[in-house]
Amino acid sequence: MGLSAAQARLLTITARKSDCEFKSMGFSHEKIALSREMTDISNEYQNSLNLTKMVYDFYGNGDKSTPLSYNLLMTPSQLNGYMPMLTTDSSGKVVLDSKYAKAAAAAGIPKEGLNSLPSEDVRNKFLMQLAEVGYITTEEAESYCKVQYSPDMGLGTTDLVTTNTKDVGWDEFLQMFDDINFSFDMSGSEFAGEDAESSMVVNGTDKGNLHNWAESNKNTITMEELLTGNYSIFGGDKDHDGNYADFKNLATNISKIGAWEDMFAAFRQVLGGSSINNQALDYAEAKIRSMLYFEGIDYTTYDGNIMTGSMELPDSIDDSMIACDDWGFYMSHQKSRKRAKYHNVADRLRPELDKYIGYVGMDYIRQGERDQYDGVGISISNIARAFLTYFVQFIDGFDSPYKMTHDQGLDARAPRNRKEEYTITGEERSIFNNNLIDPTKAKDYKFTVTTDTGINTNQALMSGFYDALFNQICLRGWVENDNINDNNYLQETYKNGMLFLTTCAEDGFYYQENCGTNTYIKEVADDEAIARAEAKYNTQKQKLNQKEEIIDMKMKNLDTEISSLTTEYDTVKSLITKNIERGFKRYDA
Repeated sequence: MGLSAAQARLLTITARKSDCEFKSMGFSHEKIALSREMTDISNEYQNSLNLTKMVYDFYGNGDKSTPLSYNLLMTPSQLNGYMPMLTTDSSGKVVLDSKYAKAAAAAGIPKEGLNSLPSEDVRNKFLMQLAEVGYITTEEAESYCKVQYSPDMGLGTTDLVTTNTKDVGWDEFLQMFDDINFSFDMSGSEFAGEDAESSMVVNGTDKGNLHNWAESNKNTITMEELLTGNYSIFGGDKDHDGNYADFKNLATNISKIGAWEDMFAAFRQVLGGSSINNQALDYAEAKIRSMLYFEGIDYTTYDGNIMTGSMELPDSIDDSMIACDDWGFYMSHQKSRKRAKYHNVADRLRPELDKYIGYVGMDYIRQGERDQYDGVGISISNIARAFLTYFVQFIDGFDSPYKMTHDQGLDARAPRNRKEEYTITGEERSIFNNNLIDPTKAKDYKFTVTTDTGINTNQALMSGFYDALFNQICLRGWVENDNINDNNYLQETYKNGMLFLTTCAEDGFYYQENCGTNTYIKEVADDEAIARAEAKYNTQKQKLNQKEEIIDMKMKNLDTEISSLTTEYDTVKSLITKNIERGFKRYDA
């Protein structure tokens, strides 16, 4: 080989050797990168060995198959005891997903909550909105609406409602009293004797001594007769010898007749059961008791000045005294300067009793002597209708057309001075009781009564669940966060304290807690996640090992080639050296 050719060959070998060495260095860097990647996946795998998850172990047998989820907490089932397990933020507001939030907003529940619970109508609207967003079916929502709303659910009680309600008209309403005894127990009254100056007045007609009438009629009046007719009780002076029975004595005897308590019990038996009805019954009974027993009434004069704050009945009634508590007792005064016959004034009182609500007293005046009362009476029918009117007024609101009010005909109750011959016109009389509810004026009115028909346990359980949820949303307020439907997100917020679990305790109230304190929720090793991490680690490790083997093989080939090139390089270089030496020797010779 010539010198020039050898030198060209040497340069080629040097270039090839440098290229192989550069490639080998690149493969070395790749191996270093694979080593770092291997370290990362090893660390990830080691960390995965500590992975945990939250499970719901309802039976306490160590079951890890039921992950903690928003759907499990907020859907009625045996697992949550048919009581919602709420997710709440640090301020105590209930965290709702988009569907629940839409239903709450559509039902008119503000995000900041309410200071009190709304009506059953709002609860029913909330249930129907749950059907609208697809949480329950329309048929389910309608069936839950028929179960009476429980405003105490989750607020001191977990007792399930097991009664249903239905609306009934007057005919069916009256039939519900058929098996209820309504009797006159006169054992506590002085009207019990056969000679007592008392009588039963029916539709304005005197039916004779009250005791005798009660005996002949077996002490009973049906509720239908009472509400549709005009039954009154009258009591007069004891004798003709000047021993007059004062207003207090006569009214007290009327109040002691046991019919009143039977009346209260009868109304409660038919209308009681639901929370709202019970409240309305309490209200109506309190109002009627104030009439019958003068509980809590302040007596005022005609011009509005307080006469006495005593709860005791007065012995006599001033000409200008009225009762200020809605419809209290009323007086019909018959003034005369001439001595009246004993039965004259009393006979005039009896037919007038059904025109008033409450006690009615009538007197006569004798020249130079104080007023005396000939008699006191009361309409039992008007008291029963007044009770029912107060009940309806509470249920329907105080703008109900059937109501008790004291702003009509107030001036017609008492004469302005003693000298007037005071009479009340028919028109004035009518205003005292024309707003009382009865079958004639309100024949289309519907009463909501409770019944056990058409209800099953599951229906009550489901309704109770949504009542508790509704109550908590109303009182606590709510926020929307649809991410809580992601189990991992929900569990992580519980773990890091961003959100809290709020559950119903044994006392029936909801309390916020940490998940770690709940006996059903456990944080356990996430075996599935660990297995997935291990499989991922093994797969990635295998891939890295394969890549490393390929790189090693390529580097080995490069080393072989570099070694070969080095040998060739040395040979060519030696050849060039010899050629140069040979040339110098030739010219020296």
